[in-house]
Amino acid sequence: MLLDTPRGMDDLLPREMALKRRIEDVIREVFKLYGYLEVETPTVEYYELFALKSGEEIRERMFDFIDKGGRRVVLRPEVTASIARLVASKLKAMPPPLRLGYIADCYRYDEPQWGRRRRFWQGGFELIGSKDPLADAEILEVSYEVFSRIGLRDQYFKVGHVGIFREILKSYRVNEKIQDRILTLLDRKMIVEAFDLMRKNGVDEDGVKVIENLMKLEGTDLRKISIDASNILSPWKEAYRDLEDLCEIIDLAREGGVESKMVVSLGLARGLEYYTGFIFEQSVPDLRIALNGGGRYDNLIELFGGNPTPAVGCAIGITRIMQYILEKKAEETPTPSRPRILLTGVADVSKRYVMKVARILRGMGFGVEVEVLSRKLPSAIEYALKSGMKFMIIVGRREEAEEKISIRDLELRRQVELPLSDEEKIMEALTGVERV
Repeated sequence: MLLDTPRGMDDLLPREMALKRRIEDVIREVFKLYGYLEVETPTVEYYELFALKSGEEIRERMFDFIDKGGRRVVLRPEVTASIARLVASKLKAMPPPLRLGYIADCYRYDEPQWGRRRRFWQGGFELIGSKDPLADAEILEVSYEVFSRIGLRDQYFKVGHVGIFREILKSYRVNEKIQDRILTLLDRKMIVEAFDLMRKNGVDEDGVKVIENLMKLEGTDLRKISIDASNILSPWKEAYRDLEDLCEIIDLAREGGVESKMVVSLGLARGLEYYTGFIFEQSVPDLRIALNGGGRYDNLIELFGGNPTPAVGCAIGITRIMQYILEKKAEETPTPSRPRILLTGVADVSKRYVMKVARILRGMGFGVEVEVLSRKLPSAIEYALKSGMKFMIIVGRREEAEEKISIRDLELRRQVELPLSDEEKIMEALTGVERV
């Protein structure tokens, strides 16, 4: 038992860490490209922060406990609520718009399966302070940019707008809490239960039929879906405006360079209760689970005591993308980074001189691995070759006495001896090794 990790929690081995770092590096590149400032929030937050509006599915799966001060806390199940808290408190004086990014580990007590781990990593983009469709379109753009740079070129989007359903339900005086519950049931594909809940809360058969017909509208032909939906939504002016909003967001994203397939789904719902408008999911064709998702949440910051503040964002599933690449695109997994130079001492050279040489080389920016198993030279050379190293630096008693080093090129099988003080010639001899 001591050798096992808790269920749903994973060790990351060097190859997996190299892939995770690569994905994180891409996300940070896109932060810089679009002007998102990276922030970090605590892994442990107060229970109420997520219980308030994160949704039934998350509330049921939170790792929550009582701390030593008697307060109920959780391991964060997602990060958007934490960002909303941050904006409502420490960042309330910053002028909008705020573009905030994060990379964070999250925890949910899910049943472990493909794409669902109890500890998982997300990379998020949050654009706060604007209701303009340009902001929603930008979230699609950054998502497209991240996936393209990672190499997931067969990506596609599924887009919708929960504001349409909310406006219809509001016209029947269905309160927000019941709306949240209905949308959660739709997200879980519990359609019959969702319709029954509508009826119990005053939605007549005509209203249920309208929502049922809207849910059938899905496809890539935006113009046709828009016309069909317009005919259905003519009695609901606000819902019709939400449809126009969705069409504009898609048009702007296309103009901004989003070239992937976009499936319009007016029946799309997501498990988080705080969504108020445009929503989306992003994935690849051979998966039945989203690798990224997000949308508009215009009321969350105000709910936490901040000023009324519109916002839109997404959370890219780093752990899910890692699992997909490791299983489906293993040849694209990066090799863990390690030094290309092995420093080995021979012929009773002093350990002090070995350490001195290593210090000087690292000071020049070269990654150096020191031989610490007292291997004989042939064995050390074999190890260096198997480890993908390009050079071997050999020091013995003579090199120590003359303050020199011998540099062996393992690929060209040639060796030069140079003064340890001659940095220029050492750098020339080590050409081809990237410096840190």
